[in-house]
Amino acid sequence: MSNAIPIIIEPHEPERGKYRVAAYCRVSSSSDEQMHSYYAQVGYYKKLFAEVDSYVFVGVYGDAGISGTRTCNRDGFLKLIEDCRNGLVDCIWTKSVSRFGRNTVDTLIFTRELRNLGIDVFFEKENIHSIDSSGELLLTLMAAFAESESKNMSDNIAWGKRRRFAEGLVQTITIGNLLGFRQENGVVTVVEEEAEIVRKIFQKYLDCYNFGEIAEMLNQENAPKRFKGKWSRTEVRNIILNEKYAGDCLLQKYYVVNPLEHKRAPNTGQLAQYFVEGCFPAIVKKDDWLVAQEMAKSLSNRSVVNSDERPFVGMMYCAVCGKQCKIHTTVGMGGNPLRRYRCVSFKDNSGVEIPGMTYVRPHTSRYIKNPTPKLKAWREKYAPPRMTRQYYCSDTRIEADHPYEVFIKAWNYLVTNRQRYLPTIYNMISAEDVLLRFNASVMYKLLSKGDMLHEFDTRLFRKTVDRIEVHPSGKLTFMFKTGLKITK
Repeated sequence: MSNAIPIIIEPHEPERGKYRVAAYCRVSSSSDEQMHSYYAQVGYYKKLFAEVDSYVFVGVYGDAGISGTRTCNRDGFLKLIEDCRNGLVDCIWTKSVSRFGRNTVDTLIFTRELRNLGIDVFFEKENIHSIDSSGELLLTLMAAFAESESKNMSDNIAWGKRRRFAEGLVQTITIGNLLGFRQENGVVTVVEEEAEIVRKIFQKYLDCYNFGEIAEMLNQENAPKRFKGKWSRTEVRNIILNEKYAGDCLLQKYYVVNPLEHKRAPNTGQLAQYFVEGCFPAIVKKDDWLVAQEMAKSLSNRSVVNSDERPFVGMMYCAVCGKQCKIHTTVGMGGNPLRRYRCVSFKDNSGVEIPGMTYVRPHTSRYIKNPTPKLKAWREKYAPPRMTRQYYCSDTRIEADHPYEVFIKAWNYLVTNRQRYLPTIYNMISAEDVLLRFNASVMYKLLSKGDMLHEFDTRLFRKTVDRIEVHPSGKLTFMFKTGLKITK
């Protein structure tokens, strides 16, 4: 074995082509001052790398007017990262850590990924190279400072807005995107053509059409709207609930939960709200808007809302347990479907016992109601007695067509005895409750006409009846919106 002396090969950098350098620039708003800063950054890097022969300048990637707290909406930044993954960039230059990002977690995730790809990020202001061993600690600290600075700026902006809200200053509120309004230089004006559509929406809602029915009407009429697309129930609902159409403004409806994620949530008491009256030109009367709010509030407690096609849906309730009565379909004689209203307590056996009433199990669908003498004799001799048990409120069944007939009787009873009820209804027109005043006014006008019903009137029913209670006896109590109760 020879004692050969090894040849020492000194370490050296592997030969490679010119460095491919990219620059990244960002500003968080589109104000003139910020845009001037953005173009200054872009011009600086173009001039810098044009004079350096050892670098190949890939180009400038930028995001103008976009916050650095999130990367998902920064198209320029995401394109830069994608090009780095594809091996098109060797090094990234940026003005500072805050320009690269204001979210500590995102900043560290991307710089670590780039370091694993052998790509250095150079932050000029802090003089940090992410690929250096000491760069990780410094970068963590600077990224945390940038994130904290972003939170502080967000808090300062929110504080300024709340101060303006507390002083009732609404000039900075943007409402130019609302149907019926235009806003120029802080001055709000009404667009009469659009305002007519808004008034029509409110009028239809006060006539007891629901949001979906109003949207369908507007689509059938090709009614114009502020943005493209068809009318939806959500758009109609937003118009009905917007206080600006009555000339008022509720400030701070929403608040920012997390400044880094820019998540907003409805302000349901977390922060103070400020209500400013008469700050905008009104499109609808204040009383009409208030009535619409009370109507929407009362309907929000119902799982379903009735319509002209299904006027009794969501209107039928058990008079014993208070639960809703819904259509229940079974098979009747000859296999024909039977549609009847029944208390939903039958589903979980939570029905309430009715003292003094006994439930007799009905015959099967194949039972012959008109038997021959021979069949009748056989039944008397061999057929077991029908099962009986305690009667529950869920045992009451109301034929689907029965409420139509009973409402006609109830209304005609009111018309016949209107001289007894009209004075009471008239006194309600001066009540403090705005919804009761409105309902009393509608009821008084309709009942004063004295028109007897010969067939079911859907519009009359929806304007006057609040709910229907189903009794174990099969009787129905129509509870009118004025508080009157008629049982038939």
